[in-house]
Amino acid sequence: MRIIVKAFATLREIFGGTGILYLELPEGSTIKDLLEKLREQYGSNLDVSGFVDENPSVKILVNGREITYLDGLGTRLRDGDSIAFIPPVAGG
Repeated sequence: MRIIVKAFATLREIFGGTGILYLELPEGSTIKDLLEKLREQYGSNLDVSGFVDENPSVKILVNGREITYLDGLGTRLRDGDSIAFIPPVAGG
């Protein structure tokens, strides 16, 4: 299945300077599987702890819905899904 990954703000740099990635994943993959694939591709540049700790600093949305309101890291992905990674906002 093919999914779209959108990275915003500082996360663009981590994902090679682009804001949009198109990835192939096996059927039945979850957000956790996606994070593992991204970690394989981008290595130590991707700090997974910001995505998976008790109070994640990076918001993950699937088709516009935050995964905390779905099945968390176990949220199953489907062909054509759009996943957005939104880092915390700072400044004033």
